[in-house]
Amino acid sequence: MSEAAEHAHDDPMSHVPPPSFWPFYVCLTLCVLPFGILMSVGSFDEHAAKLADSTWVDGAGLLDSIFYPIWSALNSIGPIILWVSLTAFFFTIMGWCHQIIKEKPLSHDSAQQQVELKMLLKMFLVSEAMAFSAIFGYLYITNYIGGTLVKPEDIHLGGTLVALATILLISSSVTCEFAMIALHKGNKNQARAMLVLTILLGVIFLGCQGYEYGLLIIEGFTPAAIGEKETNAFATLFYTSTGFHGFHVLTGLVMLFLVWFRMELGHFDEKRHFSMFAASLYWHFVDIVWILLFISVYVMVA
Repeated sequence: MSEAAEHAHDDPMSHVPPPSFWPFYVCLTLCVLPFGILMSVGSFDEHAAKLADSTWVDGAGLLDSIFYPIWSALNSIGPIILWVSLTAFFFTIMGWCHQIIKEKPLSHDSAQQQVELKMLLKMFLVSEAMAFSAIFGYLYITNYIGGTLVKPEDIHLGGTLVALATILLISSSVTCEFAMIALHKGNKNQARAMLVLTILLGVIFLGCQGYEYGLLIIEGFTPAAIGEKETNAFATLFYTSTGFHGFHVLTGLVMLFLVWFRMELGHFDEKRHFSMFAASLYWHFVDIVWILLFISVYVMVA
């Protein structure tokens, strides 16, 4: 360890935050959340079907005989696991944010702190872009190279509802930028109004997406209902891409709500408002991703 590192706490211009368990808790909830989603959409229904087949049970290996009953039992409580893990995720995220907010006044070097926070934000957005790149890569490879992405003929995607939702989300990006500009100029009342309007538009967008999901599920457009047909891959991709984006919209709404709450507490001024900057940049990122998804999934493929 270098001498500078050994005396970091002796330097009044440095800020070494205390250890935190919040990142571990967030990762733990994210490990459980995907299983809750898969169980809720019936991805493990085949386990129960195989357990009911006496021929399969007699020929099952040791690991299958142990884990299949476990997955089958957990599959029955999939929605509970989903909502508990989702609630726990947002609780731990807010706990982590609360700790960061409490630590910020302890820093003696605010300029260096802003530089480090902006670098963290850039790295975070790059990692998010990589995650969505995997989805887009799978979509274009399977559709244009493999040719295995087949859309059901009797299912209509898009239409007025999705177009309206897209317009609302793009509009929310504009209002979010207006809020950022107003706060930068010191006009907090206008910033609050624009921020509330942004949150409202985002909530309506999620409502439109949920309504669309409900209509598609009623029509039998789910991977579990389709089964082993050739259209299963498209259904899986559709819910993975739009659902993953919807989760990010929900995360963005939580961030915007926290910004609004802190604005009400008077934590921001025209010079120090990094949280608003981070939330607005994340919200613009989510909007750009949706435009690409809309073109790729609803226009080019569907």
